Amino acid sequence: MDKRTDKKFVDPVIDQQIIKQKKGKGIWWLLLAIVIVILAIWFSTKKHDSDADTAPASSSSAMVQPEQQPATDNNSAALTDNASALTALQQYYSGEGNDDSQWINLNQVSFATGNATPTVNDEQSLNQVATLISQHPDHAIVVRGYTDSTGTEAINQPLSDQRANTIKEWLTQHGVDASKVTIEGQGADHAVANNDTAQGRDQNRRVALQVKAAQ
Repeated sequence: MDKRTDKKFVDPVIDQQIIKQKKGKGIWWLLLAIVIVILAIWFSTKKHDSDADTAPASSSSAMVQPEQQPATDNNSAALTDNASALTALQQYYSGEGNDDSQWINLNQVSFATGNATPTVNDEQSLNQVATLISQHPDHAIVVRGYTDSTGTEAINQPLSDQRANTIKEWLTQHGVDASKVTIEGQGADHAVANNDTAQGRDQNRRVALQVKAAQ
């Protein structure tokens, strides 16, 4: 009588093939997982590099703009102020009115505290002022000098005279008849800005001129 066993008979050849198939499938899944991980790392690195390249450009643009804009605004303001003095003279002479002109601040020049030597910020415009005045010898010119409130009246009065005289000498050197130019020192009177601030005092250290009606 044959002995029987509960164990199933397994062909060794077939068993080895099944094992190899399982190992083969396991390797392919492992390779696929590695590829997915590599792709995930690559995309993550690519996005990081892209963000890093973009961020500095935006930051640089934001930093540069505030520095450039004031420079443009300040230059425009200076040209407008200087041109206004020349324009006022041109308008007066073109009208050939019988009245004296308004007082015209000579914005092309400024003065340091306690100093009568002018600093010229627009020489071309200032030369045009002298040329225009010299072309109208029938009109007399009055030049007034001013100071800020720094110092006493005993100091400011002669200082304002000196500033007015400096501009008179400059006009005569550029073709204006000296006999047609008179000067007046006003000291710290007739301030056009607040003397409590440095900017205001700077504006008050000035010269202005008036064109007299033709005789």
